[in-house]
Amino acid sequence: MFNPELKPVQPARPGFAVLSIRNWEGDASPVYLSIQRNQDRYFLNDKGEWVGNAFFHQLSLEDADDGYQIVLDKTLVDPLVSNLQMAYQFTLKDDNETQDIGRLRIRDGVLASQAQGQSEALKSTATLDNQPVPPAPIVEEALQEPEPEPIKIGSEEPEPIIPEIKVDEPPQRPIPPAPKKSKIGLILAIILILILAGVLTWFFLLRGNPAGEPAPQPTPEPTTPSVCSVENMKSGTALAFVQSCIQSQPDSKTILATIEQAKQNNQCDVAQRLYAYKAQSGDVDIALNYAREYDPETASAQGCFSADKETAIYWYEAVLNHDSQNSDAKARLEALKK
Repeated sequence: MFNPELKPVQPARPGFAVLSIRNWEGDASPVYLSIQRNQDRYFLNDKGEWVGNAFFHQLSLEDADDGYQIVLDKTLVDPLVSNLQMAYQFTLKDDNETQDIGRLRIRDGVLASQAQGQSEALKSTATLDNQPVPPAPIVEEALQEPEPEPIKIGSEEPEPIIPEIKVDEPPQRPIPPAPKKSKIGLILAIILILILAGVLTWFFLLRGNPAGEPAPQPTPEPTTPSVCSVENMKSGTALAFVQSCIQSQPDSKTILATIEQAKQNNQCDVAQRLYAYKAQSGDVDIALNYAREYDPETASAQGCFSADKETAIYWYEAVLNHDSQNSDAKARLEALKK
């Protein structure tokens, strides 16, 4: 079995990808390649369409460090990346009747040609202006000194100082003490003031909120849903949601929880794209769960996924490519190949 792998060109360009082929023992040119998807066993023709009859593309491979390679354009790239949950079987043969099969692995970063406009928009919004911002000019304001207040000069002349003349005052008679006033009036005034204060307090405070009626509770502000939430999942397309969710760099636990929510809300396309994207990027846990979705022993009778032995084998093999000692994948792979 040879190993086909679809990798992004350098620099990355939507609609183009490098097909790397390892462990191919036949000739490099000419070779004949057929591409068959696992969903309905259809073949990809030279117009980028899936057809029922077998179709072989004639190619000329170039030597590479680890085997052979060839650059593919959007005719073949777009159908291969349009549905990341799909598994593809490649059949390669030459004129000397050498023939072999392999299962395609799509690396992270391969983009369809439709992503060209989106990529340009992201570039334009992500460009940072690195030029230093000149400091704002300092406006020197003239300090206005306060004008001295005019000194008023009186028009009248100062009065002449009259010398004090001491006059012998007659002896003062003792003034009898004033009779004590009654404090009853003061007490009544204080009582009236307190009563008036109580009435005013009731009028302004208690009248608008009668006793026994609870005070209104402040309405909590709505929280912004997370990028990978069910709300965002239902508000746009599956592809846009998966791209934004992956860009937030969630861990495997969050991805698996999001996939479970997508299955419960009948968002099957979201679940399949998240599974395929993370499994192809080398996440062993997610690839193992993805294989179990198709494994006839663990597949659910109803839901987004149905039992498919070949697809389960493909993803169990993907797990072992990254973790050769994974006992679960080994055991199930041996059972499925019997």
